[in-house]
Amino acid sequence: MRYLRKLVVLFLAGLTLFTACSSKDPFDSEEIRNPSYSEEIEKIEAFLDEKNFEGAVLIARKKDVMFAKGYGPCDKKNPDAGQIKINTTFEIGSITKQMTAAAIMQLVEKKKLSVNDKISRWFPDFQYADDITVEMLLDMHSGLTDCLNAPYEFFPTKVAAKIENATVRNEPVEEEIILKYLNDAPLFIKPGTEYFYCNTNYYLLAKIVEQVSGLSFEDYMKKNLFVPCKMNNTNIEFQNTETRGYDWKNRYYSIPAGFSTGYGDVNSSVVDLYKWTERFVNGKVVKKKTFKKMTDSDSYGYGVYVQNGEIFHGGATNVFNSYSSYYPQTKTTIIILMNCPQNEKYAATFARGIYKLIE
Repeated sequence: MRYLRKLVVLFLAGLTLFTACSSKDPFDSEEIRNPSYSEEIEKIEAFLDEKNFEGAVLIARKKDVMFAKGYGPCDKKNPDAGQIKINTTFEIGSITKQMTAAAIMQLVEKKKLSVNDKISRWFPDFQYADDITVEMLLDMHSGLTDCLNAPYEFFPTKVAAKIENATVRNEPVEEEIILKYLNDAPLFIKPGTEYFYCNTNYYLLAKIVEQVSGLSFEDYMKKNLFVPCKMNNTNIEFQNTETRGYDWKNRYYSIPAGFSTGYGDVNSSVVDLYKWTERFVNGKVVKKKTFKKMTDSDSYGYGVYVQNGEIFHGGATNVFNSYSSYYPQTKTTIIILMNCPQNEKYAATFARGIYKLIE
């Protein structure tokens, strides 16, 4: 009887240990090397070493993470910041847009709005609002002027200069400054006529999310995207990253807080972006038919480019650049995050170079 009791105790202890181990996040590690892909990993590492890659990389095929690793320091000026790992956070820039688009489409699925709605529903005082639909914002056909890339066309000269100075000094700008000057900004082209990439579109989409949901954009994203996707290292907080990059003048700076809402304000890691991609493309963020609608394009869909069998988006925020891609035919995901300006090393070049190696 005593022997049997001992066996039961040992069994329960083993079961507890198994449960503890199995509940551990498989991504809670410094790097991932899948032995089933040792040949591909060897090629990838040789390519990255040859190109002096610094940043974080993750490659997955179907449901297998093939390889994930960080390279280089988190902050070249601060040795105490440590080395980049697979859960290290970066500014992801315009990769944010696919998340904003997904938030809008979640609300469409709940019948809170339609992509055919005119934006006068939310911005009644905007002079061009009756000419622009939600879909035109999503697929970059609104004709609006870009508040970020063409500030001197969007804002009065003094205001644009003030924003530029605030950016370099890491200072905030006036809350909702884009909405304040929206009505004065001229159209770039006639709404609905042709594609023109414009960050203003996604700022307005974020503001629509807020009005429709009754939540701040940050709270909506946390509740409906980040938490369900288990994106534990993702946030929308100004400069809340574990990495820093520097420009050619050795300056670190970001787009002012609140200015990049909806189009470039998310910070994340390669692991979290993989978790996001897996759920997004498999109908777990929005329904599969909704995802199909979002990617039914041969140019720019809803928050993503769709070209040559690839669904992708890059991002750049002054001293960071990034690239996230998914190839439906081979179910391959490649994510690159870098803490350096795009003109120094281009994340897209690394991502596409890797895909050529492994496919």
